[in-house]
Amino acid sequence: MSSEDKTVRDGFLSTVVHQIATNDPPETKITYDRLQASGLSEGQALQLIGLVLKKEMKEMITESRGFDNDRYIAHMKKLPEIE
Repeated sequence: MSSEDKTVRDGFLSTVVHQIATNDPPETKITYDRLQASGLSEGQALQLIGLVLKKEMKEMITESRGFDNDRYIAHMKKLPEIE
C-alpha cells in the first residue's frame, strides 16, 4: 500500500472514529457496537464502516451530489455484507 493510500485510509478511519465519539450520526456507533457484538474486532468493525463511508464519498464525487446520509445509514445497516 502506498503512503498516499494509507493516508486516505487513515482519513476515512479517523472520520468513522469521530462519528462514533460524537454520536453523529448515531447509526455509526450502533453499527460499530452491532459488528463488535457479532464477533468482529474493533479494527474490523472500523474498517467495514470506513468502506461504506468511502463508497458513499466516491458516489458523491462521481454523481456530483451532496453526501446522502440516508444512503450511508442504509449501507451501514447491511454490514457486514458489502455491496
